[in-house]
Amino acid sequence: MTDLFSSILSAEESLFSNEMALDYDYLPKELPFRENQQKYLAECIQLLLVGRLGKNLLILGKPGIGKTAATKWVLREMEEKGLDEKAKPIFINCWKKDSAHKILLEICLQLNYKWTHNKNTDELFQEVAKTINKSAAVIVLDEVDKLDSKQVIYQLLEDLNRKCFFLITNEEDWLANLDERLRSRLVIETVEFKPYSAIETFKILKHRADHAFVKNVWDDEAFELITERALEKKDIRLGLFLLREAGNIAERKASRKITAEHASQAIEKVCSFTSKEKHEVSEEEQQILELIKENENKTSTEIYQFYNEKENKSYRTFHRKIKSLEEAGLIEIKEDFMTESGGRISRISTK
Repeated sequence: MTDLFSSILSAEESLFSNEMALDYDYLPKELPFRENQQKYLAECIQLLLVGRLGKNLLILGKPGIGKTAATKWVLREMEEKGLDEKAKPIFINCWKKDSAHKILLEICLQLNYKWTHNKNTDELFQEVAKTINKSAAVIVLDEVDKLDSKQVIYQLLEDLNRKCFFLITNEEDWLANLDERLRSRLVIETVEFKPYSAIETFKILKHRADHAFVKNVWDDEAFELITERALEKKDIRLGLFLLREAGNIAERKASRKITAEHASQAIEKVCSFTSKEKHEVSEEEQQILELIKENENKTSTEIYQFYNEKENKSYRTFHRKIKSLEEAGLIEIKEDFMTESGGRISRISTK
């Protein structure tokens, strides 16, 4: 009988020393080439620490260029220095928490407030304000463009006394499309993150690879191929993914070196790579995705009927989530035929 595992390196022979260093959510001790942005974020928070009003920032830039990492790094620094007693750092991913109620539950969780059962949204607002207004808070809404409604931002702005809002998005026109009343209330400044240069991309990936792999397992040509791909796509997260995938391919082939061949196979395998992973899809988007999988090539109207039976949400909300799934490359929408009135019927399938 064939030994299925005979051609795979054993645990003692692994090419990886700390695979977690390649994870998207891994936060290294040093975050190079974002020092200026981190310094400015810290200066905005410093106002809260001395009893003044903080600044609100829109953190703008393409995916995979360090916006989230730089912001989390600053919040971690606050906690390590004990400054979270003066201003509570709160980080929320709006892919996962996309409604006012979910956001307030998450804030309560991070504030260690446990009595949320059976409380409605307004009651949660009151409890959050009561707790935060004893000191101050830095509230980060990552992927803020994925919120169902911006009303939660306005309500928090109204109810909280001393706070900083850091709103992270890769949509350049997000602020321009914001309701004028909310835009005026925010009084927000923009901090733009530019894509990493060639040398910056190389150094960041090299730093991560040095922590993730056993020494001297990378051929120079292999590493250069992955660096070039990450630079081409302007996405460090893609580079991290490719480093790990090339290492996995090499291990499966029982190779003790990661070669250009392994790197090329990794690149080919993820040529349709999107830096948005499944775990970043909101709960409701995941439900819709499962419905689509169960009803491949049904019309958008038919999918909405299934969705509405379970969630009782408006078609507008459903359509927004469908577009988000399409933009993420998780589904495909095809215009199938025209109705008598001239409208088009769309059929939806997973990719």
